[in-house]
Amino acid sequence: MTKDELEGLPEKIRIAVAAGVEAANAQPDDGGSANLDRVVIPMRPVRESTIAKHGLPGYLSAASRWHGRALHLDAPFRGQGNRRYAGVQAMHKSLQAQGVNCYVYYQID
Repeated sequence: MTKDELEGLPEKIRIAVAAGVEAANAQPDDGGSANLDRVVIPMRPVRESTIAKHGLPGYLSAASRWHGRALHLDAPFRGQGNRRYAGVQAMHKSLQAQGVNCYVYYQID
């Protein structure tokens, strides 16, 4: 991720979160599994201090055997089943449409 991409990321995340909140609120049923889904943005060369400086939400994970270093975004809306799934999917779509390289991390109980 370049410095220019990082500069514009807070606004892109804000737009994506708004889309996620709207999608989660539109979901009438919160049934389903208690998902821990979240959007992940790979950030290999970025330090935690840089994340804090830009005021990005979420947390920066360390690289592991399964995932590279990445920013895991919070899901700031109500729900843990279908609502969370709908909100996270909307956030993912929004970020991709804005040109952000990201994916959805799925963890189901």
